[in-house]
Amino acid sequence: MEATETAFDAKNGEKQAEQLHKQLEALHQNLRTVRHAINNNVAVIMAMAELSQRNPAQCQKLSQICLEKAPQIAAAIGGFTELFDSALYLQAEMEGQTAARQS
Repeated sequence: MEATETAFDAKNGEKQAEQLHKQLEALHQNLRTVRHAINNNVAVIMAMAELSQRNPAQCQKLSQICLEKAPQIAAAIGGFTELFDSALYLQAEMEGQTAARQS
């Protein structure tokens, strides 16, 4: 019976490790996407600031465009944070199961 439990634990551990690896790959891809989105939004904000200096008559319109970018940046960071937190939770869960098996 103990050999069966050990085989089950090993198979379960491999499955969790594979799941963690997939989450880390998704996390890495999401980080790349978030970084790209933030860079694009910051570039727009910088361009709008420069344009408003050159054309003060358009300042209100350009300021509105800049204000719309902040929530987009926050949303991108929020999505990444959720994915990162779930990866950390899975890792902590795996470590807890490993510690329980060893005791």
